[in-house]
Parts: sequence; C-alpha cells; structure tokens
Amino acid sequence: MVITRFLGCVLAAAALTSCSAPDPIIETHYGAYEGEAYPDRRPKIEVPEGGMGVVTDSRSDTISLISLATGERFGVLPVGRDPVTIDGPHHAAIDAQGNALYIALSYPLLAGTVGPHASHGESAVAGYVQKLALDDMRVLGQVRVEPNPGDISISEDGRRVVVSHYDIKRALDNPGNLEAQRSSLAVIDPEQISGSAEPVFIPVCIAAHGIALSRPDGARAYVACYGEDSLAIVDLTDPDAEVVLVPIGPSPGRLDPSYGPYAAVMSPDQKTIAVSNTESKDVRFFDVESGAFADPHSIVTLLGAPYFVAWTPDSGRLYVPTQGPDAIALIDVAGGNAELAYRDLSGECDKPHIANFDGGDGLFVVCEGDQTRTPGRVLQLDPETLETVSDTEVGLYPDAFVRVAAEAP
Repeated sequence: MVITRFLGCVLAAAALTSCSAPDPIIETHYGAYEGEAYPDRRPKIEVPEGGMGVVTDSRSDTISLISLATGERFGVLPVGRDPVTIDGPHHAAIDAQGNALYIALSYPLLAGTVGPHASHGESAVAGYVQKLALDDMRVLGQVRVEPNPGDISISEDGRRVVVSHYDIKRALDNPGNLEAQRSSLAVIDPEQISGSAEPVFIPVCIAAHGIALSRPDGARAYVACYGEDSLAIVDLTDPDAEVVLVPIGPSPGRLDPSYGPYAAVMSPDQKTIAVSNTESKDVRFFDVESGAFADPHSIVTLLGAPYFVAWTPDSGRLYVPTQGPDAIALIDVAGGNAELAYRDLSGECDKPHIANFDGGDGLFVVCEGDQTRTPGRVLQLDPETLETVSDTEVGLYPDAFVRVAAEAP
C-alpha cells in the first residue's frame, strides 16, 4: 500500500511538470571590450621638486625613492621577476630621454656567506636586465645575461646599455684556462630589450666590475678588472677587436689581486678615470688621452678600501667613500691630491658604497648595512664639511643611487 501511494505521487508530479509553460529564454548582448586585458594599476610616481634618487635594495627586492631636496624616502616599490626568490636588484642606470630605468638583477648565493660582498660573484644563476618605466616602474622588457652581473651603464645618447659580470665563480671553476676564466661585457640595444634580440657578449677579463663609458656614444668601455689587477679598454663597436688590459701597477696579480680594481668613474671633462682599488686601498688615475695611468705620485692612499667615488662638476675634486674604516674623504685632485676634508662615519654609515654628487647641495652616500638583517641607509652630507644633513633608512643591502630630474614647470 505504501509503495502504490508513492508511485502515484511521482506520476502526478511528472504530469504537472510536463504541462507547465517553459521558462523564457533571455539573451543578453554586450559590446566588444575595448580596455586592456591586464590593466596597469600601479600608482604614478610624483617626482618631488628638486628631483628624486632611486636606490636599489638588493636583499629586499625593492627600490627606494628619495627626495633630493629633503633626503627623505617617499616611496618603496617592488622589483624583480619572482615574488618568492630574491632577485637581487644590484646596480642601475637611468635613461632620462627614454624615460626608463635599467636594473641588473644579480641573484645572490645566500647560504653560508659572511662579510662584505661575500656572496657577490659566487652565484650560478643567470642574471637579468630589466627595463622599467620611470613613471610607475612597470616592466617594459627584460633580457637574460650571464651570472653575477656587476655594474651597469648606459651611453649618454641612450643607444647602448652595458653590463659587466663580477663572476668569481667562473674564474674558480676553470683553473688553468685563462680564456674560460674571463667574464664578459653584455652590450644591449635598448630598443630590442623587449623583443627577441640577445645581448652581444664580449669576453673581457676575470671578475669585471666597474664601467666607465666614453661620451656621448659609449663606443669605448673602461672596465675595472678585479681579478687581473687591470683596467680593460674595450671597443664596443667591434666585438672582435682586441681588449687592451692596462695593469694597475707593478706585478699585477691574477685571481689573488694585489690591487683589486673594483670601481671606475670618469671625470666630467672625460680626461680622467678614477679607479678604486679595494685591496691596495688607493685610488689611481687613468689618463684617457695617453691610455696610461698617471705618475705614481698621484696615487691617493686611504685608510680603508675605496668604492664608487663622485667627481665635482669641474673635475677638480673627488669624494671617496671607504670601508674598514667606514669614512668619506674629499680630495683636491686639481691641487695635488691633498685631503681637504675627512669624516669618520663609524656608527652612522655601515659600509659606505657609493658617493653621488650633483654639484649643488646634493652629496649622497649609500650605506650597505650588514646586508641581511639590518636595513641600509642613505646619508645626505654637506659637500664642504661632510656633516650629515639627513639620514634615511632604506631596504636591505642598498647598492645603487641614480638621479631622476623633476619635470620642468
């Protein structure tokens, strides 16, 4: 009896459903989407009056934006290719006319490394160069380079981007084979960086780092060769041309340098290149016209290891940051290399790495910090007295400082 009643209810329900009117079909037509599939929602960067400095924070995967007028950090933006891995934004170059920032990503060897620059040069991971838009730092293009990119520079006319490779691992992995030990310069066409074109690689020397380019076209590169105690002269117009290596001094070392040339900075008048030697703790001056280093009496000997110097616009004076002790010195190059001012920065600036000067009040020094735990700092100093004007905390292991001018009113 229960089964019969249940079947009857089911049949009745089916009959009612079959007799009811079907739901109306509603069609909705939309116009074609005319917007971007993946719109850029990055906020636009407002360059403050007086311009801004861009600082790469290597172990934070960020860039810090610094007001050149006040020294304050007014923005922090993420950079890199991988949201998880440390990409190591290292040195940077500005193309003001092209409204682009170029950053070399140098993937660090993090495990078990200690001391200043201990992991720099020991990675096996290929680096990259990214081209970023200055208005919001979106990626415009990128190109793969070799492991351990060091310095990066762009020609004054904006037609060449040049990257060195401080590849110590390459040298150690190829004992007895000098050619295999030597790292390359990567020469990049800025117009092709977002396409399929690859850099031109020119073998240069062991552990190449600091780059100075001839102006305006960057046809010639002067490269500090840490692992061969030399300054390399490279013809960038002919990749097959012989690279000239000029020894820093007598009895240059190989792999175990006596001088350790790390940075090369050309004077504004293009006559002289200041080469900072971290092992011999001195700055030596290369005469561009003669193709030789100046008289040994012109050597500036320092207490600590010098890094990236800053010239005054008249090419007459030089600001030299040093590590161990942490300090900065003002040298009168035009007046026989006399020391005009000296400031011990111990306790205020851990590992001064780069000095940057525009000829006005804007003398800035980037302080690396301990690289992995304590944020670095950017100091603004008085150009004459070297006293601190401003002191700003940035990210972990800051490693570059480049300037962006404010837009004309």
